[in-house]
Amino acid sequence: MAFESLEYRADDHSAPMPVQIAHNPSLTAREKLDLLTRLKAEVTGALENSEDPGLSPGEIDQAIDEVKLDVENGISEEAIMRGDN
Repeated sequence: MAFESLEYRADDHSAPMPVQIAHNPSLTAREKLDLLTRLKAEVTGALENSEDPGLSPGEIDQAIDEVKLDVENGISEEAIMRGDN
């Protein structure tokens, strides 16, 4: 399910948005955070290269916060994670 590249995501408007990744029941919280962290790195790199990735690091941060909140509220099978970004 991981994005192969931002180019793939930009061309595929059906590609999952960060919030969809955050609420995907088939992924663990760790998998969601890993995907979102990699996506944020790609988006940040694209922005530094004056490219338009189609979403902002802020959108990804919101999705990461939602995953962490779900874990804290016991919505995930995983223990509360500390120190994840």
